[in-house]
Amino acid sequence: MYGRYGSDTLNLALLIAGLVIAFIAQLVRFWPLTLISYALYIYAIFRMMSRNVQARQKEYYSFLKVWTPVQKWFRIRKTAFRERKQYKYFKCPGCHQQLRAPRGRGKILVTCQRCHKQFNQKT
Repeated sequence: MYGRYGSDTLNLALLIAGLVIAFIAQLVRFWPLTLISYALYIYAIFRMMSRNVQARQKEYYSFLKVWTPVQKWFRIRKTAFRERKQYKYFKCPGCHQQLRAPRGRGKILVTCQRCHKQFNQKT
Protein backbone atom coordinates (compact mmCIF):
# COMPACT_ATOMS: atom_id res chain seq x y z
CA MET A 1 0.00 0.00 0.00
CA TYR A 2 3.05 2.28 -0.08
CA GLY A 3 2.26 5.27 -2.28
CA ARG A 4 -1.46 4.48 -2.30
CA TYR A 5 -4.15 6.75 -0.87
CA GLY A 6 -5.64 4.30 1.62
CA SER A 7 -8.92 4.60 3.47
CA ASP A 8 -10.78 7.58 4.91
CA THR A 9 -14.26 8.54 6.09
CA LEU A 10 -15.54 8.90 2.54
CA ASN A 11 -14.56 5.30 1.78
CA LEU A 12 -16.36 4.15 4.92
CA ALA A 13 -19.45 6.12 3.88
CA LEU A 14 -19.32 4.58 0.39
CA LEU A 15 -19.09 1.08 1.81
CA ILE A 16 -21.96 1.65 4.27
CA ALA A 17 -24.10 3.20 1.52
CA GLY A 18 -23.34 0.19 -0.68
CA LEU A 19 -24.40 -2.20 2.08
CA VAL A 20 -27.63 -0.32 2.71
CA ILE A 21 -28.49 -0.16 -1.00
CA ALA A 22 -27.68 -3.87 -1.44
CA PHE A 23 -29.95 -4.70 1.50
CA ILE A 24 -32.77 -2.62 0.05
CA ALA A 25 -32.22 -4.24 -3.37
CA GLN A 26 -32.66 -7.67 -1.80
CA LEU A 27 -35.83 -6.60 -0.01
CA VAL A 28 -37.54 -5.11 -3.06
CA ARG A 29 -35.92 -7.48 -5.58
CA PHE A 30 -34.81 -4.65 -7.89
CA TRP A 31 -31.55 -5.62 -9.61
CA PRO A 32 -30.41 -2.12 -10.75
CA LEU A 33 -29.96 -1.22 -7.08
CA THR A 34 -27.57 -4.15 -6.76
CA LEU A 35 -25.52 -2.74 -9.64
CA ILE A 36 -25.41 0.63 -7.90
CA SER A 37 -24.13 -1.01 -4.72
CA TYR A 38 -21.43 -2.82 -6.72
CA ALA A 39 -20.44 0.50 -8.30
CA LEU A 40 -20.05 2.05 -4.84
CA TYR A 41 -17.86 -0.86 -3.71
CA ILE A 42 -15.67 -0.60 -6.81
CA TYR A 43 -15.31 3.16 -6.40
CA ALA A 44 -14.28 2.73 -2.74
CA ILE A 45 -11.63 0.17 -3.75
CA PHE A 46 -10.47 2.46 -6.57
CA ARG A 47 -10.05 5.33 -4.09
CA MET A 48 -8.07 3.12 -1.68
CA MET A 49 -5.70 1.88 -4.37
CA SER A 50 -5.26 5.20 -6.14
CA ARG A 51 -1.81 6.78 -6.39
CA ASN A 52 -3.28 10.20 -7.20
CA VAL A 53 -3.36 11.40 -3.61
CA GLN A 54 -4.16 15.03 -4.45
CA ALA A 55 -7.30 14.13 -6.39
CA ARG A 56 -8.51 11.80 -3.61
CA GLN A 57 -7.88 14.49 -0.98
CA LYS A 58 -9.86 16.99 -3.06
CA GLU A 59 -12.77 14.53 -3.19
CA TYR A 60 -12.47 13.97 0.55
CA TYR A 61 -12.53 17.69 1.38
CA SER A 62 -15.60 18.15 -0.82
CA PHE A 63 -17.25 15.29 1.07
CA LEU A 64 -16.31 16.87 4.41
CA LYS A 65 -18.01 20.15 3.43
CA VAL A 66 -21.27 18.20 3.27
CA TRP A 67 -20.64 15.64 6.02
CA THR A 68 -19.34 17.91 8.81
CA PRO A 69 -22.60 19.91 9.28
CA VAL A 70 -24.61 16.67 9.25
CA GLN A 71 -22.28 15.11 11.81
CA LYS A 72 -22.45 18.25 13.97
CA TRP A 73 -26.27 18.24 13.87
CA PHE A 74 -26.40 14.61 15.05
CA ARG A 75 -23.77 15.27 17.74
CA ILE A 76 -25.81 18.19 19.12
CA ARG A 77 -28.98 16.07 19.16
CA LYS A 78 -27.17 13.23 20.93
CA THR A 79 -25.78 15.59 23.57
CA ALA A 80 -29.16 17.26 24.08
CA PHE A 81 -30.83 13.87 24.53
CA ARG A 82 -28.17 12.69 26.98
CA GLU A 83 -28.43 15.90 29.05
CA ARG A 84 -32.20 16.34 28.77
CA LYS A 85 -32.73 16.00 32.54
CA GLN A 86 -30.09 18.57 33.52
CA TYR A 87 -30.41 21.18 30.74
CA LYS A 88 -33.04 22.69 28.49
CA TYR A 89 -31.87 23.35 24.94
CA PHE A 90 -33.34 26.17 22.84
CA LYS A 91 -32.41 28.52 20.02
CA CYS A 92 -31.79 32.25 20.10
CA PRO A 93 -34.62 34.06 18.26
CA GLY A 94 -32.11 36.49 16.73
CA CYS A 95 -29.31 34.35 15.32
CA HIS A 96 -30.63 30.79 15.90
CA GLN A 97 -27.58 29.85 17.98
CA GLN A 98 -28.14 26.66 20.00
CA LEU A 99 -28.21 27.57 23.72
CA ARG A 100 -28.79 25.66 26.92
CA ALA A 101 -29.83 26.55 30.44
CA PRO A 102 -30.08 24.49 33.63
CA ARG A 103 -33.52 23.06 34.27
CA GLY A 104 -35.61 24.08 37.27
CA ARG A 105 -34.74 27.80 37.36
CA GLY A 106 -38.16 29.05 36.24
CA LYS A 107 -38.23 31.98 33.83
CA ILE A 108 -34.78 33.45 33.29
CA LEU A 109 -33.35 36.30 31.23
CA VAL A 110 -30.98 34.83 28.65
CA THR A 111 -28.34 36.82 26.75
CA CYS A 112 -27.06 35.24 23.56
CA GLN A 113 -23.27 35.34 23.44
CA ARG A 114 -23.20 35.57 19.65
CA CYS A 115 -25.68 38.39 18.91
CA HIS A 116 -26.14 39.76 22.50
CA LYS A 117 -29.95 39.63 22.20
CA GLN A 118 -31.75 39.31 25.53
CA PHE A 119 -34.94 37.30 25.86
CA ASN A 120 -36.93 35.42 28.51
CA GLN A 121 -36.89 31.66 28.51
CA LYS A 122 -38.71 29.17 30.73
CA THR A 123 -36.47 26.41 32.05
